[in-house]
Amino acid sequence: MKQLPLLLLACALFMIGKFLFIPIMIHLEPRVEGILFQITERDAIVKTATLFSLVLAFIPVLAVLTWRLGRIKTLRRQIISGVLILFFMTLGAFARHQEVKMFFTKVVRPAVLVNGTTSIIYPIDPVNFVYYILGGLVAGCVLSFVLFRERKKKNKKSK
Repeated sequence: MKQLPLLLLACALFMIGKFLFIPIMIHLEPRVEGILFQITERDAIVKTATLFSLVLAFIPVLAVLTWRLGRIKTLRRQIISGVLILFFMTLGAFARHQEVKMFFTKVVRPAVLVNGTTSIIYPIDPVNFVYYILGGLVAGCVLSFVLFRERKKKNKKSK
């Protein structure tokens, strides 16, 4: 029953992701003058909202798995590891945010806003944001494992 709190947290994050998917994605999309993003989901086996929710649910699971596999036992190292994981996830979302912002500012906006058009609604599926956040989660876990794992002590044999 030691895993029950972890399971409950993962389920809670999954539900939060499902219910708050659109507001979170609207917040993550860049603000480009004249372009209003409309969050959509394409027809796929796994919908973007479900994928996002799964990524959120995997955060505590992968963090605890990293701590167990790396024998990261001290609270200090676990906290630093958790912050590092969240930092890389935020970095992934920020990188995608900047990529979308530059593309729409430099390419789409000049091409679409012509002949007196002042604004458009642009449907966008934020699945790549989810992939970037997942990439940040995995990178943060791997780096935490490498930096904070408890290394086995080698016994030196005397001659």
